[in-house]
Amino acid sequence: MFRGILLASTCVPALIAAPVSAQEGAGAEIAQAADRAAAPAEPQEGAAIVVTGSRAIRDGSQAPTPVTVISSDALTKAQPGLIAEGLNQLPAFRGSTRPTGGFTAATGPGTGSYLNLRNLGTQRTLVLVDGRRAAPSARDGSTDINLLPEPLIKRVDVVTGGASAAYGSDAVAGVVNFVLDTRFTGLKATLQSGISGRGDVPTYKASLTAGHSFAERRGRIVASASYYDAGGLQSVAERSWGRRATGFLSNPAVPGQLIFRDDLRASTAAPGGLILSGPLAMQQFAPDGTLVPFSRGTLQSGLIQVGGDGAQVFSNLSAAIRTQSYFAHGEFDVTPTLTLFGEGSLALARNHYNQVQQFNLGGFNGFTIYSGNAFLDPSVQQVLTATNTPAFAMGRLNFDFGDPANATAKARTMDFKAGFRFTGPSDLLVEGYYGHSKNRTKIRTDNNVVLERLYAAADAVRDPASGQIVCRVSLTNPGLYPGCVPLNLFGQGAPSQEAIDYVEGTAAYRTDFTQDVADISVRARPFSTWAGEVSLAAGGQYRRIELDQVSDDIGPSVNDATGIRGFPAAYLNQPGGYLLTNVFPVSGGYHLWELFAEAAVPLARDLPFLHALDLNAAVRYTDYSTSGGVTTWKAGLVWEPVSGVRLRGTVSRDIRAPNVPELFAGTVQNTGSVIENGVTVPIIQVTRGNAQLKPERARTYTAGLVLTPAFAPGLTFSADYYSIDLDGVISSLTPQITLDQCLAGATALCANITRNDAGAITRIESPTLNLNRLKSAGIDFEMSYRPGGGMLGGATQFRVVASYLQKQRQDISNGTSTDRAGEVGLTANPRWTATGNLNWTRGAFDLFVQERFIAAGRYDVTRHEPVTIEDNTVKSVFYTDVTASYRVGENFRFYATINNLFDRDPPLAPNGTLVTFIPTNPQLYDVIGRRFTAGINLTF
Repeated sequence: MFRGILLASTCVPALIAAPVSAQEGAGAEIAQAADRAAAPAEPQEGAAIVVTGSRAIRDGSQAPTPVTVISSDALTKAQPGLIAEGLNQLPAFRGSTRPTGGFTAATGPGTGSYLNLRNLGTQRTLVLVDGRRAAPSARDGSTDINLLPEPLIKRVDVVTGGASAAYGSDAVAGVVNFVLDTRFTGLKATLQSGISGRGDVPTYKASLTAGHSFAERRGRIVASASYYDAGGLQSVAERSWGRRATGFLSNPAVPGQLIFRDDLRASTAAPGGLILSGPLAMQQFAPDGTLVPFSRGTLQSGLIQVGGDGAQVFSNLSAAIRTQSYFAHGEFDVTPTLTLFGEGSLALARNHYNQVQQFNLGGFNGFTIYSGNAFLDPSVQQVLTATNTPAFAMGRLNFDFGDPANATAKARTMDFKAGFRFTGPSDLLVEGYYGHSKNRTKIRTDNNVVLERLYAAADAVRDPASGQIVCRVSLTNPGLYPGCVPLNLFGQGAPSQEAIDYVEGTAAYRTDFTQDVADISVRARPFSTWAGEVSLAAGGQYRRIELDQVSDDIGPSVNDATGIRGFPAAYLNQPGGYLLTNVFPVSGGYHLWELFAEAAVPLARDLPFLHALDLNAAVRYTDYSTSGGVTTWKAGLVWEPVSGVRLRGTVSRDIRAPNVPELFAGTVQNTGSVIENGVTVPIIQVTRGNAQLKPERARTYTAGLVLTPAFAPGLTFSADYYSIDLDGVISSLTPQITLDQCLAGATALCANITRNDAGAITRIESPTLNLNRLKSAGIDFEMSYRPGGGMLGGATQFRVVASYLQKQRQDISNGTSTDRAGEVGLTANPRWTATGNLNWTRGAFDLFVQERFIAAGRYDVTRHEPVTIEDNTVKSVFYTDVTASYRVGENFRFYATINNLFDRDPPLAPNGTLVTFIPTNPQLYDVIGRRFTAGINLTF
C-alpha cells in the first residue's frame, strides 16, 4: 500500500528529476539551504552562523551555491547501519567506495566509506567536520566516513558545486560538512542489531554519548563512543544471482563481439591441472594423478568457456568491517567574547576481505611441466617419453592450497585540535585552530603465493644420490632457495601441506599518514549599503602532509629466478615477488600556505523585479612546495525578482592538488586481464606515481531556480544545472582503456604496453598522469511538499530528489573522447537516479517509506549492438525501504527498518570478463538483498 501511495505522490516530479541542487534525503528533518542558514554548530550567543560553501554568507537565502542540509535522524531512517550509506542514497553521490564495493589492498582506501560526488572521484570531494578539514584515514588523503563520531553528528551539509575558493584543494565536485552537536547535554545511547533476509551479514551497533556544562554554563564538555560490526559475504556464490556465474565473453563466431552468458568457467585451467600443449593437450589430472578428458563446454573464448569441466572462481562480495570511534570536545568561555576549545578523537577499524583462490591460468603465469617430473603418473611419463616431448604447459586452479588469499586492514586514526573564538562589534568573529592527525594502516594479505618459491617447488625431480623427491634447484643451485619443498600439482588434493606452506607467504605493508593544519580566519559586517549589510571574510592556512609506507622484503623484490626452469617470462627480472599483491615503499610529503578573501554584497532590495539581488565573490591563493602557486576564485549572484521566485548562479575556478601517492608512489604490481581482438588475455598490471604532476584545474558553472509559490504553502521546487570542466585530470588509466586508446591512435600510451616475441601482451603499465580533460554536466531537481492539513490525521511530508546526468566525458591527449553518461556496467554513471519518500507522523508513531530508482543504462558505452556487443542493456531497478518507530515517554524510542523490502536482485552488469568478476556493479546496486534492522534509542 505504501509503495503505491509513494509512487502516486511522486511520479510527476520524478519525471523531471536529475542530480541534486538542494538535495534532501528523507523526512521533515531535511531543509533546503536556500531557505535557511546552514550553521556549522549550535552557536554560542553572539556567534555568527555561516553557510557551508561560503566563509562570509550568514543567510542561506543569499547563497548562490546549492547546498543540501540533511539531519542525522533523516539519514538513519533511510539506512540505519552507517550514516555514509544514507548519504549514498542521494542521487548526487555516485561511485562512492563502500564496504560492499570491494577491497584493493594495494592502492585503494580499503573497505571503508569514501564519498564521491558526481562520480568525479573520492579525492575530489572535500570532507569537513565542523567546517574544518577532516583527518585523513587513507594514504591518498581521503576520509573514511565510518570513523567519524556518528552519535554526535547533528546534520550534514552537502555543497554540490566547486568550493576551492572557500576551502582550498579537493573541493572540485563539492564539499560534505559533518556538523557535530558539541553542546549536547545529558545522556543518550543506541543499541541496534540487524540481519539479512537470508540469515547472513549480521550487523551490530552501539553508542553512548554524554554531555555536561559547568561553571555557570561557561564550560561545556561532551564525549561519545560508538561501535559497529558487520559480517561480510565471502563469495558471490552466496547469492542465487551470483551462482549463475553470468558474464561477458568474446563471441568466437563474431570477432570483436561480446556476448552475455551464464555458467562461465575457466577454459585454460582445472582444479587438478589441465594440460594445454603437446600430445596430451586438453586432458586434466584426476585426483589420483591419472588423466581424464576435459570437456570444453558449449563455447570457448580465450580464458573463458560456457559450461563443461572448467571450474568457476567466485570473488568476495562484501567485506567484513568493524569500527570503534571515541571523541571528546571541551570548551570554556574565558570572557564573554573569548572562548577556548580543544577536542580529540580516536578511531579504530578492522576490515577483512577474501580476494581470490590462487590460480595459474596458463599463458603468462601457467606452469611448464618438464618430462621427468617426479610426481607425474607413470602412464603420463610414458607418453612424454614415447613422443619425445620435453615439456608441456599446464593451467591449474589451486583450490587445494587451502583458504584463498585474504586481505585484512587494521587502521588507527588520531586527531587533535585546539583553538579559540573571539567575537566583537559589527558581528566580528575571529577563529583560529591548530590540528594534528595521524593515521596508521596495516594491511596484510595472507595465503599469497611467492612466485620464485612456487615455480622452484613445481619443478620436482629425484635426487640421484638419495632417491628422494626434491626441488631441482636444490641440486643445481644448492642453498639458493633454502627449505624448498617439492610441490605435487597433479590432481586436486595432491599438494602436501608442507609444500603449500613453503610456496605461500604473507604480503604486508604499513602506511603512516600525518597532517598538520594551522588556520585563522576573520569575519565581520563592517558597513552597509542601501540594500543591506556587507559581509567580509579573510584568513590563511598552513598545511603539511607526510606519508611513509613500508612494505615487507618480498613485495618489492625483483624476480631474478636464478636456476628455476619454467619461470614465466612476464615475471622475470620484474619487481613484485608475490602472485597477487605487491606494494612498494613510499616516502614523501609536501607543505602549502594559502590566503583567502570573500565578500557578500547586497545590491538591491524591495524594488520592482528586484525583490532581492546579492553578489558573492571569493579568491584564494595557494602556494605548494611541489608545484608552486595557484589562484582559485568564485563569483555568484542570487536574484529574486519577486517573492517566491529565486534565480542563482555561480562561476568558479577550482583545483585539486596531487596527493602523496600520486606524486611519490613506487611500483605496484597485480594480475589482471584485457580483451584484444575479441580474446581475453591475462596480463600483469603495474601502477606507479609521478613526481612531475601538476594540480588539476576546473572551471565550474551552476545556474538554478528555486520556487516557493504563495498559492501552494508548503511546496518547494528547485532545479540547478551544473557543468564541471576539469583539465589536467590526475588518473591512472585501466589496462583495458590503455589498450583501447593505444589501438585508437594514442601512440603515447602504446609505450606502456609490453609484448612478448609472439606479439602477445604480457604487461601494461599505468603511471599516474595529468590526463587531458574530464567534463561532467547535468541537472539536479528537488521537490518537497508538506500539506497543511496532513494526511490520515498525521503530519505528512513528500519529497523527491533526482539527478539527470547529461555528460560524463573524458578526453585524452590525442583527441579521443568517451562520454560515459548512461554507463552502469564498467562505471557508475546512470542517466537518471531518484529518491522519493513519504514521512508520516501521528503522536508517538512515525512511519517513513522511501523509493529509490536507478535508470536503465548501457554496460559499456564504447560498444554498440550488435557489432561489438550482443546486448548492451542493463535494466533499471527500484528499491523500497520502510522504517517505523514508536516513542515511549520522553526517554525511549523503538524502531525497525526493512531495506530493499521486495528483495530486488541487482541487475546483471559484470565488472569484467575473467572468471573472478562480480556479475553486477556493487558501486550502484544492492548486493545484500532484503535486510532487517531493529533498535532502541535512550535519552536522559
